[in-house]
Amino acid sequence: MDKGSERVSSWGRFLYERQRDPILWAGGVLQGVADVLGLDGSPHIQSVLRLVSERSEWWGARAIFDQIRQYRLNEGNSLAIGEDQLLRLAEIVAKLAHNASGETPLFDREAGWQIGPIVYRIASEVPEVAHRALLASVLGGWPVEE
Repeated sequence: MDKGSERVSSWGRFLYERQRDPILWAGGVLQGVADVLGLDGSPHIQSVLRLVSERSEWWGARAIFDQIRQYRLNEGNSLAIGEDQLLRLAEIVAKLAHNASGETPLFDREAGWQIGPIVYRIASEVPEVAHRALLASVLGGWPVEE
């Protein structure tokens, strides 16, 4: 891993671990990214957003994760890069809800650390400055440049 990637990865861990309610934060980030990319009507994204808003439904997060993962595998290279990254983000949010539900087996506990780096990557592809600023806002900022 090069120095820049390592810095962004460490920032992602710090960003996630400082959240008081990481699942609601992750859901807000997912909503913001979906809005910027114009994919907020995606049934997969809507499913995750509904899940996040109802703590009593988190037990069903693994099934939602499985549906999104299967969709990504079936679609393969036909997904636009932004859509694929958004769906990866949705998978992570579902993983977080699943882990918080107490259902087993658990997903990797580091899953949330990827949220910042994924959004940072998406923002690098977004041409509009206002949209990049919106992404930074929902995320809580960008990594500090060295």
